[in-house]
Order: sequence, then structure tokens, then C-alpha cells
Amino acid sequence: MKTRIFLIALAAIVSCQVMQAQSIWASAEASAKITKAFGVYVEAEYRTHDKVSSTERWAGTLGLEYKALPYLKLSGGYAYIHQHTLKEVTKKGNIIPPYWQPRHRAFFALTGSIDWNRFSFSLRERYQYTYRTSQSVPKFDSDGVTPKAPEEIVGKGKHILRSRLEVEYKIKKSKFTPYISYEIYNSLTDGFAVDKSRYTIGSSYKINKKHSVSLYYRYQDSADEDDEDSGHIIGVGYKFKL
Repeated sequence: MKTRIFLIALAAIVSCQVMQAQSIWASAEASAKITKAFGVYVEAEYRTHDKVSSTERWAGTLGLEYKALPYLKLSGGYAYIHQHTLKEVTKKGNIIPPYWQPRHRAFFALTGSIDWNRFSFSLRERYQYTYRTSQSVPKFDSDGVTPKAPEEIVGKGKHILRSRLEVEYKIKKSKFTPYISYEIYNSLTDGFAVDKSRYTIGSSYKINKKHSVSLYYRYQDSADEDDEDSGHIIGVGYKFKL
């Protein structure tokens, strides 16, 4: 009964938001244990732009995990992000067509967790450094046809601290594990200013010991116009354990 109630509630949330979703996020992850405490994983991710109008990014991540204590996990890794920037009109009225730009990200995280009855509480503190590479992109007059001198996009680095609180609920005799989370981004580059925040509700579904899928709804409130916009997100994920 509890499982049915949860599924109905989640379906209602998704159906109400999917029509106004700002973007779709999809990911696939494969992980493997090297020792009892040490593991490695790879992840591929795809995101769309506003109203699912076009691709916003492709990304690939290679990470390591180490369970130092039953309640403490350490992780870190590298992510390559291929970012798509939409058409831009400069202050002088010139037009910069859409272009792709690579970004490199290194990260390190500490995750603490405790269980209480059927609830699992976790707090993750993650530091990440992202570098946007410099490049020269085409630029046109306001007519969009007459070429002008290329626009020089300068390289830019950013230090971020991400704090995420998550609560999971283990339903008795069910393969569904619903969860809610709140995550806040603080810019270490800009005096610990709030960069964005994320509110998420969803559930994972364990198909068997090796395969699981997830579905979630997320609202993102962003103050960083150079990275991601505010809006509604529908996310799907797949995980495979070797």
C-alpha cells in the first residue's frame, strides 16, 4: 500500500511538471569494487536546454570511492564537460552564434550517513574546481550575416563548495527507495556567495543486485547565468554494478 501511494504521488508530480520542464537530464553509471572498501566508477551524462529545445551538454566522469568508516565515504575524480552555449547578442548588438566549449572539472567529497528506523540521512560536502578553456568564436553584425572580428572567450576557473542533505526511506519489501534532497552551491571564488540551490524528489528502483534505475523531479534556483538557468528538471538515471 505504501509503495502504491508513493508511486501515485511521484507520478502526479512528474506529470504536472513534465510539460513545463526546463530540461531533461539523463545519466548512466557503471561501478566496480576493487577491494571491500575501495571502488571505481564511470558515468556518462546528457542534458538539454530550456524546454528541451537542444542539447545543453555532454559529460563524462571517472571517479574513485573509499569507505573509510561505516558512516563515512570519501570520493573524488575528474569530469570532462562539453558545453553548448546558445546564441548571444552582445551589448553592441553583435551576434555570436551557438558554439561548443570544453570544460574540465576536478572534485573531492566527504559523505557522512546515519540510519534511523527505515530512514537514511546523509550529508555530502563536495569541493569542485571547473575550468572553462579559452577559445575564439565567430561573431557577426546585427544582420547575422556580415562577419566581424572573432569574439575571444577568455579562460575562467571557478571554485565551488556543494553541500547536500538527503533523506531516503526504505519501504518494507519493496524495490523502490524514495528520497528527497536539498543542495546549495557556494562560490569560493566569490566570497562564499550562493551560486545555486537544488530541490529534488525522486526514487530509485532496484531491478536486481547489479541493475537499478531512478526517476526524479528537480527545481533549480540559479544565480550563475554563465553556467545553468533556473527552472524545472526531469531526470532519469541507470546504474550498473560489476
